[in-house]
Amino acid sequence: MCASGNSEQQGGQELSTERETGELVDGGFVRSLDEYSFRARHREDTARRLAYALVGILGGSFAFQYVATLALEFAGKSNAVEGLNRVFNAWLPVIASLVGGAVTYYFTREKR
Repeated sequence: MCASGNSEQQGGQELSTERETGELVDGGFVRSLDEYSFRARHREDTARRLAYALVGILGGSFAFQYVATLALEFAGKSNAVEGLNRVFNAWLPVIASLVGGAVTYYFTREKR
């Protein structure tokens, strides 16, 4: 850093600058917010992937519960089926509410 208020150059990038008011700003150029570009598509991709993943988890939960119940019934373990059903009945409202929120956001977000 320069004590005299001059700018230091390192690798073509300005490290500090002094404004007209005498304020020292470290770390690079200061620009208005309009000059920076943001990738707006990133949020849309994340919402889409999250909605699809949660719907997949919900479907996989149903499939797993169905297959596990059949396997346990054929093995003659009715007590284990009751325990599996209790776990599924606790898990279903949680994952269903997450899926509902994600799908609602996915379909109601602003279209750009």
